[in-house]
Amino acid sequence: MATKIGLESFSPPQLTALRFLIAAVPALVLPRPALSWPRLIAIGATLFAGQFLLQFFAIANGLPPGLASLLVQTQALFTIVFAAMALREHPTTRQVLGVAVAFAGLVLIVLTIGQDLTIVGFCLAMGSAISWGLGNVLLKRISEVEMLDLIVWLSLVPPLPALALSLLLDGPAGLTRAVSSASWLAVAAALYLGVVATILAYAIWGRLLRRYPAATVTPFALLVPFVGGYASALVFGERFGPLRLAGMALVLLGIAVIVLPWDRMMMDKRSRPRGSALAVRLAGSADVPGVVELIGRVYLEYGFVYVPEVEVPDLYRFDQHYAAPRGAFFVVREGSAVVGSVGVERLNDGSAELHRLYLDAGLRGRGTGRALVETVLEWCRTQKIRRLILWSDTRFDQAHRLYERMGFQRTGERVLPDDLNQTREYGFERPV
Repeated sequence: MATKIGLESFSPPQLTALRFLIAAVPALVLPRPALSWPRLIAIGATLFAGQFLLQFFAIANGLPPGLASLLVQTQALFTIVFAAMALREHPTTRQVLGVAVAFAGLVLIVLTIGQDLTIVGFCLAMGSAISWGLGNVLLKRISEVEMLDLIVWLSLVPPLPALALSLLLDGPAGLTRAVSSASWLAVAAALYLGVVATILAYAIWGRLLRRYPAATVTPFALLVPFVGGYASALVFGERFGPLRLAGMALVLLGIAVIVLPWDRMMMDKRSRPRGSALAVRLAGSADVPGVVELIGRVYLEYGFVYVPEVEVPDLYRFDQHYAAPRGAFFVVREGSAVVGSVGVERLNDGSAELHRLYLDAGLRGRGTGRALVETVLEWCRTQKIRRLILWSDTRFDQAHRLYERMGFQRTGERVLPDDLNQTREYGFERPV
């Protein structure tokens, strides 16, 4: 809605330039993130400049704002495709199904071109979603940085191409003339887009993605089309015919199939009462495929890249790491599926290191994780090992709370070099 109001006084490149000039003001006091300029420019050019220039041009060329709020969310589809191409992330069957359903919805929406939707507006919206998807993949490859600093410094990129386009399309005095004659509503819309919709919204979104699993956070993006469509209908009188409504419903359904944590919800539905723990048993190399699948489910939940041979190489050399007397490995099964795992390996200094503590979502907080760690501690006692250490991804908050309740002390941090997920880890240790 703010975009439509802003475009009543400003051209698309003018509004883009104003939005990100406003968002970039804090760069005067905030430090530049530890990113090279080429990488910073590439992310800013796709995640911000390409996405919003094309989106603003789409609305200016006949794309109703309510429909625009839905079409740009197809970035989820393009992110999957680009991640498969660039990061070797293989889409799951559920993701492929979601893409197919959403694509069918796009076909129905295309059939409404000629009403209040133009082919140019539709293509520009798709370009916006594609640019956003590219930006997501580029963003996924960077190390952890302060999100507010990153958003502000990325905002320095869009004004340059936007001002160049404005100079070309609106003339040398176009921006000055537009600002001087703009309504107070258009100025307020530009301020809202720069401060609230860019700095505040993207910083909060980034922090949520860092603090919680992607499967917990990303479903909230499904609210955008509902809010956008309702606001557009309320303020601008936008109406949706039966065919377009069916197409929008299919797109929304396809995105929901992709981003909602169905595996987690099904596990929660089947999960046992709080306090009950499944049996922990000693595992062997025959259990490795089940453990690899379990870790894959957790990685998918957190939105991590998962190449098993790279991420869990110890499991492919199981006896070298976990055969007695070097170490041990334990699993929890529910039916034929491995739903929990943990390993322990003796170190040369007389201590031991805990590895591969993973649980399906529905078992967390129900005693099974504690049972797995207690099993490792008991193994250490029988082996006369006096100290147990471990390293855990900084995003695994629930596991950290378990470790601290069990007497582990945090000892430091490390960054794994050249890791596919740019992993940063906390160290923990406790006497056995």
